[in-house]
Amino acid sequence: MSDNTEVIEQAPIGFQIRALRKERGWSLAELAQRAGTSAPTLHRYESGWERFELSTLRRLAAALGVRLNVSLEPARKEGPELKPSKGQLARLLRPLFWDRSLETQDIDEYPHWVLRRVLMFGDREQVESSRRFYGNDAVRKAAAHRETDGRTRNYWNLILNSPSDDSQSPQP
Repeated sequence: MSDNTEVIEQAPIGFQIRALRKERGWSLAELAQRAGTSAPTLHRYESGWERFELSTLRRLAAALGVRLNVSLEPARKEGPELKPSKGQLARLLRPLFWDRSLETQDIDEYPHWVLRRVLMFGDREQVESSRRFYGNDAVRKAAAHRETDGRTRNYWNLILNSPSDDSQSPQP
């Protein structure tokens, strides 16, 4: 094994396979033959494909002479996610604004308009990014606005007023 072992171990698995194969001086076809798989499969793995077959990974590990370690570990909370910038938020939310182009300055100038649209039509990533940017109080106000439809308003009142909400969601 080379001096780059630690770097290789921290890399995505496809990168690890490629690095180990090249370290041994093997072609895609040679490793594929040793592992009982095809060169196109191996190429997909090395190119970032993430739909691995466990049995194929086991054969690749055996052919490379390394140990395959697969484990499930509890997710670690590293702290609250970072608040997105105005530009990042505008890019993420633009698909929700089919009737008028959302510009970066709209994020600050029309927060209730932006938030109402996000609350009614946004996906999880769009909603969570908006909550991190604006904070829960702004989301509460947007949800309570008279132009927000009743179902959306009731849903967000339940979510934002639940006892666990304040302890779980990041504050601005």
